[in-house]
Amino acid sequence: MIELRDTTISVGGGAFVVRNVNMEVNGKAVLIGPNGSGKSTLLRAICGLIPYEGSIKIDGMEVNEVRGYTPLSCNLSEIYQMALTISGLLEILEDVKGVDRREFKGILGRFNISYESIEKKPVFGLSAGQSAIVKLALALASRPKIVIADEPFENVDPARRLMVSSLLMEYGEEGMIVTHELDMLRRFSGYDAYLVIEGVVYGPIQVERLLRASIIAGESKDALIEVTVGGARYSIVEGGEGVKFSDMGSLNRLYGLLR
Repeated sequence: MIELRDTTISVGGGAFVVRNVNMEVNGKAVLIGPNGSGKSTLLRAICGLIPYEGSIKIDGMEVNEVRGYTPLSCNLSEIYQMALTISGLLEILEDVKGVDRREFKGILGRFNISYESIEKKPVFGLSAGQSAIVKLALALASRPKIVIADEPFENVDPARRLMVSSLLMEYGEEGMIVTHELDMLRRFSGYDAYLVIEGVVYGPIQVERLLRASIIAGESKDALIEVTVGGARYSIVEGGEGVKFSDMGSLNRLYGLLR
């Protein structure tokens, strides 16, 4: 279980990025929201990369008090800056994380990427699409219990995105998948979704219900959840005549559509 209680995260100068988050994730969930909403910041705190106030527990253990918890893996870039080349990075992660070299190569092979073609390349020398796939493959190759995936579809071409979603469903018993791309949500039917908007987390709401829903101005007795966007109150309702989630494509369009 991933459990957050009154979790607040701030950056230099004291500005709040994420405020008063309370959530429990059993199994796998999707976090969706526009760029800059605080999704990645929340993941960094869950993975122990940045400080937070309140409580974040992984399998009952407070993140601030845990070091080297190998059942959790993530694809966050900070994790993959400890070596110059892909081969060097793989050797380190084999030792400290239990990454299986054969598993890693097998995952790359699903994307028609041979290990030999990238092993001597600098980590920062990969294309954006290759980098996203390599980081995800390294995160999954230890067969972790908990998978934290930040924007795994970004810079990945459409055909390969389907493979990425299949891997995220295949690996791990628990975890969080962060994205702003609603087109991929259909692949995660049955998962809980959380909306992250302007540093506030709303939900959960089942993915299939969210895809049938619309955003309408004001409060509604039929609201699945209510959210605040740009200082105004909106209701998310099933059906409705407002802005439909299934038509948005990306939550980066949210502000423009609600004006």
